[in-house]
Amino acid sequence: MKRPPEQRVVITGMGAVTCLADNIPEFWSKLVEGRSGITNWKDMDKRVECRVAGDMSDFDLDDHLGRVGANYPAELTKAARRVLRVTPNSGRLTATAALQAFVDADLHSGSGGPDPDRIGHVLAGHNFNTPSITENSRTFMDEPEFIDPLFGMVNLDTDVVGVVCELLGLRGPSYMVGGACASGNLAALSGLDMIRAGRADAVVVTGGPVCMDPLVVHSWVIIEALTFKSFNDEPSKASRPFDARREGFVPSEGAAAVVIESLASARRRGATVYAELLGGAAASDANRQTRPHQDGQERAMRGALADAGVDAGQVDYVNAHATSTPLGDAVEVAAVKAVLGEHALSTPMNATKSMIGHSLTSAGVIELVATTLQIEHGILHPTINQETEDPELGLDFVPNHAREYRVDTAISNSFGFGGINSCLVVGRPR
Repeated sequence: MKRPPEQRVVITGMGAVTCLADNIPEFWSKLVEGRSGITNWKDMDKRVECRVAGDMSDFDLDDHLGRVGANYPAELTKAARRVLRVTPNSGRLTATAALQAFVDADLHSGSGGPDPDRIGHVLAGHNFNTPSITENSRTFMDEPEFIDPLFGMVNLDTDVVGVVCELLGLRGPSYMVGGACASGNLAALSGLDMIRAGRADAVVVTGGPVCMDPLVVHSWVIIEALTFKSFNDEPSKASRPFDARREGFVPSEGAAAVVIESLASARRRGATVYAELLGGAAASDANRQTRPHQDGQERAMRGALADAGVDAGQVDYVNAHATSTPLGDAVEVAAVKAVLGEHALSTPMNATKSMIGHSLTSAGVIELVATTLQIEHGILHPTINQETEDPELGLDFVPNHAREYRVDTAISNSFGFGGINSCLVVGRPR
């Protein structure tokens, strides 16, 4: 499908703050090495049976700004310390990733870039600050005058939208999109549509983290969505998508951001283009249950390929949703086989979550970054913890070791509770 440069959307900036690394170069190098960022919880109620996580509760903003932000403009570093000083960890992680992407895209210089009125922000996620709500609810029961003075602001997820916009001076359309574990892809789709419709020249797409609360984690244990039986003493082995011993996802905190803009805007200012966001789609299962449905996943993938004008046989690589649940991984593999046909047997399909766990609402944006990096560098990162082959799956999961491989066209899947399915199509710049 041939679109004019004003409607073609490219990725010109990236940022990531995850349990694996808090900057793009280190994030990429550790992905290629096959390193795991999963540890035991740093501070979690001992009654919670899942003892492993991608825990970011001790993120140190000052340390990050001193290392990663050493080359940032002084005014942005100063603004980050001011704006994020009283922001809960969800906002700190999200804004830090957004700041990286903004600087990476060279939008901070303002030289030939879009008018701030034409730069939007779409935040992926919801229910970011449950621990803060729980803590303040307990305080209110005994001493209501001692709740957080800013609680009326920060208990609303839209505070994270405002924090990012204030920090970066974004004055275009700004809002959030919630779709459980599909939120990241849905936010990218919203930004894509915004640019195609001419409502913005560039959009900062951020994926915000759900900060983990014991009640929430325990509820996932009860429905056996998490791993909690076999790997509590071996956290680096706990996330094992596609492996025969997989038993549930590893909860993770982390954030990521991409700057997307029209190809016309990127060309005008001579921006570096990492990849093109060719298209995407979403589909509903019309079912509230957590059980995945192959039909909905197929429709999302087929719709994304149609929107991008890409044939199934042109797909070189799949970044899988792959949460490491027994049923979820099997259903996704079946859906990919149905969409790609025989071509699926020769198409590599890896799982970023094998190294960072499942970061829920931010997962789609983190995996869009991972997909883009693999296109840029011509290397596929491994799916780690491939120790026991599952004979029912039978695809190339890039087991345990990175591989040199040229990717011209990739798809990235994200599926969420509530029957929310999504897929993005990403291509090499051309």
